[in-house]
Amino acid sequence: MARLLVGPAAITGDMRTAHERFDIVEVRAGDGAWPKDSTLKRWRKSAPPAFVFTVVLPPRVASLAQGADVDDLLTETLHVAAILQARCVLLQTPPDVRPTAANRKRIAALFEKIPAEGTVRCWEPSGLWEPEDIFATARSARVLPVLDATQEVLPPGAIVYTRVRAMSKAATSARGLEKLASSIRGRREAFVVAEDPKVASALRAALPKLVKERAARQGPVLVRQSTAPLIAEDEEQ
Repeated sequence: MARLLVGPAAITGDMRTAHERFDIVEVRAGDGAWPKDSTLKRWRKSAPPAFVFTVVLPPRVASLAQGADVDDLLTETLHVAAILQARCVLLQTPPDVRPTAANRKRIAALFEKIPAEGTVRCWEPSGLWEPEDIFATARSARVLPVLDATQEVLPPGAIVYTRVRAMSKAATSARGLEKLASSIRGRREAFVVAEDPKVASALRAALPKLVKERAARQGPVLVRQSTAPLIAEDEEQ
């Protein structure tokens, strides 16, 4: 595959050296506040150009609430993303954001405010969303759905973003790793984030070899572009 990036959902140490251990990290507002611009600039400068920052939208924005305060939070978050030169922007909706027509429209409307050029816009639902609802809503909003590839089927496409859950027993099992490697094989870009930093370290060490071995056994995957952004067809999906 062209590009595999593995990292944790958060850094429990010095962010300035995160790139020495990982390829990607998610950044959230701590205690409702983002780090100072000077800190963000230092993080970006200390990391190599290929290191990926994912900026996660604050809970108030993720709740799909409306109002000037929410708009201000979004503006501030996009400012953070610009300083970090974030490759990905992630919306994690809480369980009370259910698969209703109104919420689907709100999700699409929110992503319309986030520039798409040069940014992978991602959406991670929780709660009662079924795979069909997730994929349909993601297509409508023109974003990338985030699922756990050790347990769930990822959508077809040249780019995937997957989260390995901390509570997942499949996270470090041979079967789970094999399924993960199969899911990301042949993609142009695969962002793999583990909630457990130890699992992230283990995946970063093992996953590239597993993907290569699977590719050697089964041959290349033909990925055909679709008219929808970030969506393509993968023969395994």
